[in-house]
Amino acid sequence: MKEKILFGMSPATHLILGLDELAGLEELGYSCSQVTYSRDKLNISTINRMYGVILNAFKVLVQLYKKKPDILYLNSRINVNGSLRDSFSIFLFRYLYFRPLKIIIKSHGSDLSVFERKSFIFSKLVIPIICSKVDAWLFLSQEEVATFNTYKPELKNKAFVTYNIIDPKRSVYSESFQQKHNLPKNKFKFLYVGRMIYEKGVFAILEAIAKFQERENCLFLMVGGNDEELENVKLKVDKLGISDNVRFTGYIKEEECDHFYSNMDALVFPSHDEGFSMTLFKAVAAGLPVITTQIRAAKDQLTAPDNCLWVDGKSGDSVVSALRELYKDEILRNSMRSNNIKLAEKFGRAKVCENIHAIFQKLS
Repeated sequence: MKEKILFGMSPATHLILGLDELAGLEELGYSCSQVTYSRDKLNISTINRMYGVILNAFKVLVQLYKKKPDILYLNSRINVNGSLRDSFSIFLFRYLYFRPLKIIIKSHGSDLSVFERKSFIFSKLVIPIICSKVDAWLFLSQEEVATFNTYKPELKNKAFVTYNIIDPKRSVYSESFQQKHNLPKNKFKFLYVGRMIYEKGVFAILEAIAKFQERENCLFLMVGGNDEELENVKLKVDKLGISDNVRFTGYIKEEECDHFYSNMDALVFPSHDEGFSMTLFKAVAAGLPVITTQIRAAKDQLTAPDNCLWVDGKSGDSVVSALRELYKDEILRNSMRSNNIKLAEKFGRAKVCENIHAIFQKLS
């Protein structure tokens, strides 16, 4: 029997991804269990956030004693709030749990500038705790590992690159799905999935649509966003005069949203800041041609024009050129579809979990 793993997972984000990793590692012989780690409400006061961190840390501690794992695998992220939470929690685990334990953090996106913050709390408490008490850091791109090694060269043997699991079976082409969401057969359908904010490249998309001469033959479907975000973006759509070409769905649950990838013609996702974007790689697994930005995991895994067309994410001009190229070039689209389906095999459950297992072996 291999080692026992306790997975710390957020109930709000990456839950399906965490459960996929848990199942894949069980298939390799590990004994796995899960516990809630992180909060499920984003817009809460500082006091409530602090209370939640303390309460959650003690709940994890109880599960440590109950499950007696060899590995605590925390799905988290390196940024100000994540590092504050992790440092307190890990300090508690190390000094109140009296059994051998490897602690691993998988960072779903990162702001590694936290390592150079000069405040007393970070320089004397947060960073020393997490650097001395964490056994391994799993990042989703080579860029993040390289940046981590720049800030903390003494920890370079603790930083590894892994991937997220992508299951293409969760996205299915369906006439009934297209009818349900009123997806027209006589138009080329561009898809965007994500928050409706500037940092995701949304306004570059809208500016590009306004300059895109073929837009009357297309539908731009924008999936996601809360009410406040949608209000701001819709004002921009009205100002640009492209209301007939753009449709907003608002928030859609992940299980339903996944089917859009197999029922659209291309993904346009010019985000400015991503780790291993699930939107991007779900589209790749579904065989969609892709327009995106050359950052982190996208830069590691994709090449142009084999898998995608690169844009800068801030300029409507760069995006509109890519829209035209994909729309007009069927041969290019077909080539991308074939290449992307093949590339996505790399992110299957078995291969990703074998990679994680290999990292665990290096820590033994």
